Amino acid sequence: MQIDNQNLDDVVRIALDGRLDTAGVGRIEMPFSAQVGAAAKPVIVDLTAVSFLASLAVRMFISTGRVLAARGGRMVLFGATPEVAEIIEVMGLGEIIPVVADESAALALIRG
Repeated sequence: MQIDNQNLDDVVRIALDGRLDTAGVGRIEMPFSAQVGAAAKPVIVDLTAVSFLASLAVRMFISTGRVLAARGGRMVLFGATPEVAEIIEVMGLGEIIPVVADESAALALIRG
């Protein structure tokens, strides 16, 4: 599991790559939470290279999203593969954190 952080002008873009299973979440949860929690701007999370999403990853997104929201920020997930999108739907994550098809939609929602 890899994590890449990019600061855009008014948004932080975090790209995840790999499997968000128990081991993957264990590797990136602290850096992900630190990057999101430290952001003084909205965050968009690129899931295009994520091949699997476990319940621990859903918990990670919810908890970091709540921390960001408490600071007046917002998180949007985008680019989920059909397999990951199905897990997101079944677990109801999209009801808590917005999930959109692509980066342009994520930016439009964040900036809207």
